[in-house]
Amino acid sequence: MCSRGWAYIVKAATIILLCNTAVQIMQTFTWSFGVAETSDSSILASIAGPFAYLLVPIVGVLSWQLAAAAVTGFIAKENVVGTLAVCFVGLENLINMDELALLEGAGAEAAGIIAITKVAALAYLMFNLYTPPCFAAIGAMNSEMKSAKWLWAGIGLQLGVGYTVGYLVYTIGTLITAPATLSVGPALGGLAAVLVFAGIIIALIGHTNKKLKAEYALSNASKQYAGSNV
Repeated sequence: MCSRGWAYIVKAATIILLCNTAVQIMQTFTWSFGVAETSDSSILASIAGPFAYLLVPIVGVLSWQLAAAAVTGFIAKENVVGTLAVCFVGLENLINMDELALLEGAGAEAAGIIAITKVAALAYLMFNLYTPPCFAAIGAMNSEMKSAKWLWAGIGLQLGVGYTVGYLVYTIGTLITAPATLSVGPALGGLAAVLVFAGIIIALIGHTNKKLKAEYALSNASKQYAGSNV
């Protein structure tokens, strides 16, 4: 327990602190290193902007802040909450900065500040839970798998699962709670992405099965040939 507690203290004092500092700096300045008049013209907004379009089928709104928080979450999942606190004014009052977690019962108010529905907040949460956890975990995956191909396959699988779960939670939840607010365009775009991911998984499974059957047939042939020679 002491070892894990100390590891978190070191992590909070280094990785999380440095990441939140970088987020604060990028949100404050433009690419010309002038002070941004609005956060929408900042370095952070320009970097996270393209990723925001990918999250629209999950959260229902175009928000570079949510995209920036999701991207920093790949460094450490605690950064998601920290980045949201930096990007949204007033949200820091609802966050326990010692634990980098929302205060109990503050979920609805936080969703209101971020300007998303409760269903979208849950979908965003599920997306971040299923995507690759952090750089340290990815490093552990690399040391265990010892293969760049399997490492990227694992990362792709986690991203695909996270996006699929987030999309299903948001789409089904919105259809149940407020069907009139569901935008057809983003919903169809998200569905296309999910179907492509499912198609890739099915194709890979089929390819692996064929490969295994071929190896099994070759092994049986080799045994039969060896038996006939005896």
